[in-house]
Amino acid sequence: MRFSPLFLGLVAAATLQTGHANNFIDDSNVTLTARNYFFDRDYKQGDSFPAARDWAQGFIFKANSGYTPGVIGFGLDLQAFAGFNLLGDSTDGYAASGLLPVGKDLKRTDQYGEVRWTAKAKIQDSTLHVGTLTPMFPVLFSSPARLFQQNYRGAHLQFNEIDNLKLHALYTDRVNQRDSTNFEKIRLGNTNSRFDQAAESSGLHMLGADYKVNDQINTQVYHADLHDVFQQNFLGVKTKHDVGIGNLLSDIRLFVSNDSGEALAGDIENQHLSGLIGLQRGNQTFSIGYMQSFGDTAMPTLAGTEPAVMLDCMSADFTNKDEKVYHVRYDYDFKDTPLNGLKFMTRYSKGVDIDLPQFGRDDFEQDAWDVDLSYRVPTGTLEGLGVRTRFTHYRNEMPATGMAFRSDNETRVNIDYTWKFK
Repeated sequence: MRFSPLFLGLVAAATLQTGHANNFIDDSNVTLTARNYFFDRDYKQGDSFPAARDWAQGFIFKANSGYTPGVIGFGLDLQAFAGFNLLGDSTDGYAASGLLPVGKDLKRTDQYGEVRWTAKAKIQDSTLHVGTLTPMFPVLFSSPARLFQQNYRGAHLQFNEIDNLKLHALYTDRVNQRDSTNFEKIRLGNTNSRFDQAAESSGLHMLGADYKVNDQINTQVYHADLHDVFQQNFLGVKTKHDVGIGNLLSDIRLFVSNDSGEALAGDIENQHLSGLIGLQRGNQTFSIGYMQSFGDTAMPTLAGTEPAVMLDCMSADFTNKDEKVYHVRYDYDFKDTPLNGLKFMTRYSKGVDIDLPQFGRDDFEQDAWDVDLSYRVPTGTLEGLGVRTRFTHYRNEMPATGMAFRSDNETRVNIDYTWKFK
């Protein structure tokens, strides 16, 4: 799938031919976000790099139009990105963090940028987007965890004509990774050599549905196929019920994955189940969770992103073959207090019975303690200014050589501010 300036010209021509472009302009919005990002992953096991460390300044410009009048409305979204290395050559000797492009000599790019576009059309309440996509679905997740968000090239049709139901059909043939300005073929993430070999695909298609049963229950069903590599099905249910002393929360997710077509990465067979139950009382939420992998392999994911499982640890994915994961979590939201805008989270996770066949053991363990403190100015001149600090103390007993996840202390600091223009 290739998109040319001719396609953009057709969209612009359709806009001009309407004679009335009030909605196209009036419903538009323009924003500029300044994002400062510090990343420090300090390794605690023997390694050729003592740490992965970067500090970068990014600017994200977005201009989203409304839709032209008529039976079919047309529009155009533009995005521009610019990133700058704030540490310069002082990053020499450190592993890359994913914030900045890295050359073959491991040198960081001092500055980089790109422009992306998305053409869109609307019929009644349903939409079609063609071009740059940032899907946030369980089986196709555009990672937002670095300076710029991972994005894909393709087409996404969303059907919104039935109350409480959203239907999705999506096709993509290329991915732009978080630390890159180039589109490349979509690959299987082969973390820790979990599969027979690495593999890339000609494309991926996805079908899915989100259905809101009522104010207490939301459901999701999705299917994705990374052509000739693997296919994945997802079923998810989230609930929230008032039980008198607070709200009882639950989140259940099931992924079922198998190799598909020519099975370019070899055999893939996994079922991954995760569940969480929590009690939200006032500003506090306490929750406990459990995850487990079943099947002959680990859970497959796409390269450059994180699995959309219940646990989102920074330093590891906790989705190894046969792994069982227990975790406890505490959240406090300072809303309706003098510190409104401040949020705190801490969590402990423990993974056991990890099977790494290449090392002849099926009893490896890992654990992580996470702390997340964020503040967003709620009102006033600096409304929208956000500061977020995250820390992870991660340890495992796996061999350090050749492993993607190694024992570390990790710190991330983000400062974001967005200007809104009309």
